[in-house]
Parts: sequence; C-alpha cells; structure tokens
Amino acid sequence: MAKEAAQQANAKATELENVANAAKDAEAQRTQVQSELDQANKEIEGLKSELAKAKEAMQQANAKASELENAANEAKDAEAERGKMQGALDQANAEIERLKSELEKQKSSPPEQDESVSPAPGEASPTPGEASPPQEEALPPPGE
Repeated sequence: MAKEAAQQANAKATELENVANAAKDAEAQRTQVQSELDQANKEIEGLKSELAKAKEAMQQANAKASELENAANEAKDAEAERGKMQGALDQANAEIERLKSELEKQKSSPPEQDESVSPAPGEASPTPGEASPPQEEALPPPGE
C-alpha cells in the first residue's frame, strides 16, 4: 500500500507540476497578449491623432476652397462690370469721333443759316419749330 500511496503521490505531484506549467504558459500567453493589446492601443492612439490632423487639414482645405470660390465669383462680377464699362467707353469714344468728324465738317464748310449740329445717336432731332428762330426774330425791331 505504501507503494500505491507513493505512486498516487507521484501521479498527483506530476499532475500538479503539469498544472503549474500550464499556469505558467497561460501567464506567459496572457503577458504576450497584453503586450500586443498595449501595442495595438498605441497604434490606435496614433491613428486617432493622425485622423484629427487630417480632419483639421480638411477643414482648412474646405475654408480655402470657399475663399477661392468667393474670389472666383468676385472676379466674374468684376469681369462683367469691366465689360459694361468697356462698352460705355467704346460708345463714348464713338461719340467723340462723331463729334470730331462733325466739327471738321463745320470747319471745312461755311455754316449755312439753318445748319446746326446733328443730334447724338438716340437724341431726337429738333422739329422745324424748335430750331433756332430766324434771324429777323432774333434781332430787336429797327428803331428800338
């Protein structure tokens, strides 16, 4: 019986040794997994930081895009206004040339009694009654 008890004790000791080794292995695996988890958490924090920076850059890019869009709209408006002003300038230059030409005609030919400057484009020409009064009416009667 002592042999049996010794064998049982050896078997129990071996079993306890196996359980202790399994516990050590489990602890080593737990330590390894915890280390991997810590590393993964560090990577997650790094990615979160990069994401925050990317979001900030995106907001800045959107703000810049909005500024550029506003500037483009202002440029379009300015170009339209420039076109209007150029049209007005061209019209004024044409009127200047017309008046110069008419002035040259008047200088080169003696004025006739009813000759007057022709109206600018868009102006109504005076009706015969609105023309300057005949010279007899413009002068005071003789003897006065």
